[in-house]
Amino acid sequence: MVVTILLLLSSFILAFAQDPCAPNNHKPIVEPHRSTQFQPEPTDTLLCDDNLQAGWYAFDNSDEMPTSCVTQFHCGTHFPLWMQGSHPSVADGIVQRKACSNVYGSSSHTCCDFSLDIQVKNCGTFYVYYLQTVPACAMAYCAGNKRICDVGGQIAQGGNCPDLYPKLNSAPILSNPELTPTNQVRFPCSVDYPTGQPDVGFIVTWTVDGKELMDTSGQPVQTVLTGDSRKAYLDGIKLQGNLGKELKCNVSSFHPSKGRGIRSDTLSSNGYWAGIRVSPDRINLDEGGPEQTVSIESTIPIPCTSLFASECKLKLKLAGLKNSADASLSGCHYELTYDNATGLYSTSFKVKATRDFIKDHNQVQEVGFQPIASFLHPMWMNYKPNPVMIGTTDKEHGHCTLHGDPHFSGFDYKKNYNVYEVGDMVLYKSRNQKRPFEVQIRTWPCGSYHPCTCAVVAREGNDIVEVDVCEKKMGVVEAPSVSYPSGHPLEGTVVSRDKSGKIFYINFPSGARLQITSIISKGRHKNETLPLLNVDVQGPPDDFGSSEGLCGNWNGDDGDDFVGGDGLLYGPASVANFSKSWMLPTQTSMFYQLPKYEQHLAPKFEYCSCGQGPVDCTKVGKGAMNPSKPKDGQVISDKNKPPRRSARAYTDHYPDGDVPGDHMILNRRLKRNVFASFPTPSGITELQARSACTQSITRSSLYSRCSHTNILSDIVEGCVEDIKFSDSTEAFELAHMNAFDSICHNELAKDPNNIQYVNGLAVINPSILTCPNQCSKNGRCIGTTCHCNHGYTSADCSVRIGVAPTIHRLRGDGQCDIRRRPCRQVNVIVDNIMESSHLACRVTPLDLSDGAPTVAGPAVTYKAEFLSFLEVLCPLPESNVMKGLGAKGFKISVTSDGHRYSQEALFIVADGYCTKCTAAGVCTYNPDSCFIDGICYRHGDQNGMNQVCDPSVSTNDWSVLKSVQEIDHYTAAFTGCRCPYNTNLYDCACCQNGGCQCGETQPNQCTDCNNRALCGSNPALFPPPSR
Repeated sequence: MVVTILLLLSSFILAFAQDPCAPNNHKPIVEPHRSTQFQPEPTDTLLCDDNLQAGWYAFDNSDEMPTSCVTQFHCGTHFPLWMQGSHPSVADGIVQRKACSNVYGSSSHTCCDFSLDIQVKNCGTFYVYYLQTVPACAMAYCAGNKRICDVGGQIAQGGNCPDLYPKLNSAPILSNPELTPTNQVRFPCSVDYPTGQPDVGFIVTWTVDGKELMDTSGQPVQTVLTGDSRKAYLDGIKLQGNLGKELKCNVSSFHPSKGRGIRSDTLSSNGYWAGIRVSPDRINLDEGGPEQTVSIESTIPIPCTSLFASECKLKLKLAGLKNSADASLSGCHYELTYDNATGLYSTSFKVKATRDFIKDHNQVQEVGFQPIASFLHPMWMNYKPNPVMIGTTDKEHGHCTLHGDPHFSGFDYKKNYNVYEVGDMVLYKSRNQKRPFEVQIRTWPCGSYHPCTCAVVAREGNDIVEVDVCEKKMGVVEAPSVSYPSGHPLEGTVVSRDKSGKIFYINFPSGARLQITSIISKGRHKNETLPLLNVDVQGPPDDFGSSEGLCGNWNGDDGDDFVGGDGLLYGPASVANFSKSWMLPTQTSMFYQLPKYEQHLAPKFEYCSCGQGPVDCTKVGKGAMNPSKPKDGQVISDKNKPPRRSARAYTDHYPDGDVPGDHMILNRRLKRNVFASFPTPSGITELQARSACTQSITRSSLYSRCSHTNILSDIVEGCVEDIKFSDSTEAFELAHMNAFDSICHNELAKDPNNIQYVNGLAVINPSILTCPNQCSKNGRCIGTTCHCNHGYTSADCSVRIGVAPTIHRLRGDGQCDIRRRPCRQVNVIVDNIMESSHLACRVTPLDLSDGAPTVAGPAVTYKAEFLSFLEVLCPLPESNVMKGLGAKGFKISVTSDGHRYSQEALFIVADGYCTKCTAAGVCTYNPDSCFIDGICYRHGDQNGMNQVCDPSVSTNDWSVLKSVQEIDHYTAAFTGCRCPYNTNLYDCACCQNGGCQCGETQPNQCTDCNNRALCGSNPALFPPPSR
């Protein structure tokens, strides 16, 4: 019996110990905001039971879990949990239930989209619940349905809730920074709370990138607002060292009567990025693609003392690229200025990939900014805007050469092919419509041999450059003539030459590049000279897949290179037909007709290398950098540049512009030896020719570097062909040796192992540099310098020591018309000269008034300008020749060493309207002119009194202007008169009887000079020429 009682007592004690109703077997939950009547505000912190450990709990004040659906944003949380099912009785004991939550809002059909298993027991006067931890926030269990105060959490008593701190219904607003009347920058933060409320206060603090902003003493920067103050200001100076970050203001509220210890949670404002924003912060550039724009904008007003915002500016300097050989910038120094249209302080710069002709793979680098060293406001001190990351994509560049008479190596088809047509042809043309680019060549038969190239004209955008050595007259020595027929200063194109004056470089802004080598070979006839050009073309990646011409269809496939101008695809065996298809119709090439100037093609930016040293800027700049370009070259494109195209241009440029070609020259050259064979007339066999060619190439400077390539065999084949037709082993020897070195050099220069970088600039390895012109076979090449044999000097050992120069002629036939140019310089074609400090011209004035030249003063020596190996430019004194019958002459001689002068050549300055002079200096009156009141006039010149110069009526007085009888006096293309709108054209109307040309719209018509409205009123006898 005793045992039974003890067992029963033990069971009762164990059961009581496990009963969740027991005080120690459950935990209380005291949180009045779990009431179903409490709906949180957007600024309230939501309840979440993710930290609630699974176990038995009882809610404060015997609150019960609701047993019906509770919608979202009740019970102080986002997803409230309610109990599905009824509460048990005491007798039911512990029962199983589900805690449900409405997850899908109004679209929920059961209000139990999510559930947790719970247990519940009736303890008589209260319930206990076995609750699970919720899986995510914000989710919490509901309990009770009493009204809860919105703030503080107290249960409502008598309908009134105590107010612990002012309730903020919205976040503060951080506005754009502003300048104060005292020229200080400040950031305003506004608190959205009604004014007129008693006992309210606000604490405003600041964060930068989420971290609290501290003052110099290490304390948080804060402002306390009381009364009706609702706006706090942050002094910009507090941001020193924190620019380039996101600024926010943070506000908490309190009742001053209760002290700052009881205050609301902090509400944060919108963010404001304070600093200089660079956009985009990462760009990718393609060597064949366009430049990209980087914008720089200050989000902070720039303080200054000026009354005008437009004068307020902040200067920035780029720290530059780590390697400017891969990308180029449109400037280095920038000023952030105020834009009235946008209200921003901003600027921008351009970045483009450098066309470096180097296979250096893709690169990634950055453009940084130098710290702002000083400014009126200390906020900016030492601030550096964020850098821009730049990725450059390497692209292949094209390479096409022609040499000798002429032998080609195309962009893709690298085997030797020959073009034996005579005339003007398209060498290389881009189909890229955004960048008009074209190279045309002119070929002439070299003596009685196959053709050779004697002129090149190249155009990119509005820039046109021409190099010409074609013979104009029988027995006249032609020097390389570099001209700019577009009639305006070059817009980004740079033309230079080497020290020898034989190689000319044309570097276009796109990266396209021409190397033109002038060669004078000796023909087999006595005293016969053969001027010719070797041409080396490098194309930028812009034209890959978009090129045509004799250089081929550049697309990486050597099987479709020979696409003709007729659109047909020719095979290597049909090169003759292929070359014919690229012949240009008579007088339609750029040697005759020029494209019009188009403003939208003018480059708008220069590109620079930016570093700590001097800034290097040019329109071509490093955007078209070629490390193989000689560093000792002389830029010549800024010399003798003509003004922008004008009918009234008065310049000393183009002194040979009006010297017509001699048709006898062309007829003689057309008599070619088209049936040449081995052995040649002098007995040279093919085996001997091949041996001579191979030996010549082995003496080329770069033979050891490229002897194992196909370059050798291709050059030798062309050389053998030239010997067969020229019957000479020497006529084209230098041309082939130079061609071998040029092609080899360009291939080697693509290899990054042959490139060195000095101060970020690509510099060619000296081991692959060459001496000019093989030292003319009169010296040894050591490094890049010719060491000349005894008796020779100059950069390429082509000048004989102790021998005076020989003048062959003066450009312009030695005569100058002051009506057409100032006559203050003369171009002298002279042999055996070189560039030196002693290069000079001796000028002796002459009097021509007595019918024969007589010395009129002492000789004066002027420093000459070296233009090429056959030409110098001599300055002249003022001739004082007025518009009239007078004329003046000069004797010109040239020296290279300051001791030995050439023979003298006669140069005559006269008024071409009234005076005609012979080569001997005998000048006579021009009968087809009028000399009125001491001034000379052309036949047809008019005055303002309806009178005209008519020598058939009077040569010393004005004649009455007759009516215009001939409305259309145009005959045929290029037999007309000079056009007023383009002085390089001669296909405009020749107006007689006092008529005037109509102009560009009706170039073949004349009209009454006093009634231009009549232009076009009469039918044209001839259709206007195509422009």
